[in-house]
Amino acid sequence: MPCRDRRRDRRAAGVEEPAAFERDESGELDDGDGERGERGCAPGERADELLYVLHGRSRFAGRRAAPSLWLGAVFVTFEGADGSGKSTQAELLRDALAAGGRDVVLTREPGGTELGERVRELLLDGPEMGAWAEAALFAAARAQHVEQVIRPALARGADVVCDRYVDSSLAYQGLARGLGLDEVLELNLRVTGGLLPDLTFLLLLDPEVAAARWTEADRLEREGGTLQARVDAAYRSLAGRFPDRIVAVDADRPPEAIRDEIHERLRDRS
Repeated sequence: MPCRDRRRDRRAAGVEEPAAFERDESGELDDGDGERGERGCAPGERADELLYVLHGRSRFAGRRAAPSLWLGAVFVTFEGADGSGKSTQAELLRDALAAGGRDVVLTREPGGTELGERVRELLLDGPEMGAWAEAALFAAARAQHVEQVIRPALARGADVVCDRYVDSSLAYQGLARGLGLDEVLELNLRVTGGLLPDLTFLLLLDPEVAAARWTEADRLEREGGTLQARVDAAYRSLAGRFPDRIVAVDADRPPEAIRDEIHERLRDRS
């Protein structure tokens, strides 16, 4: 169903429109750039509509402040280029939460399960593959990860700290490889049952600085600086689109300074 028809049906039912869009003079919704796809959707609008259907006015697409993260289990993800220090910061946050007496699961993507680790080997050290094959493999590993590790941990009241999650696919395959934000988000929402993080810390670091920290390049890193620059731009775009969930952090600092800011920003959300 075209986006304009879904909006019309929601208006007829008295359902409020997502806050991220405003009406233009024609009565259609506009996200500010004035462009529309063939089905009457502004770029990225179908992604927001998918999230709206699954979550209502979710903290992923909305503009309101996130609710308390300390009343129940917390799902926090870390994103950024390899070499940005995200894995270190994920470990430091795990340690801080555990020191407070909380049950914490630290995990990673792709990986976290036997299937995920095998897929990781294929994705990072395997042969060349098409963009959709790459996106599908990441999604398959993520589906198993959510079913076997993340959902069970949250269900028992444990916090989950994950090194990479859905935003990696949105940045790498959706935007940097040009598959489309809407299409890759839809795939991942379906395979995860719509499970999204409470908060995502995006560690921003100049791609050349990040590359200088690599000890051994994987398949994606070996594609060179053009892809890494596109991924950096993609992550910054996601932070601008989803500011209530994604917290951008300057990663060109000592790990302790980054850790302190992350812990402060997490406390601010409580």
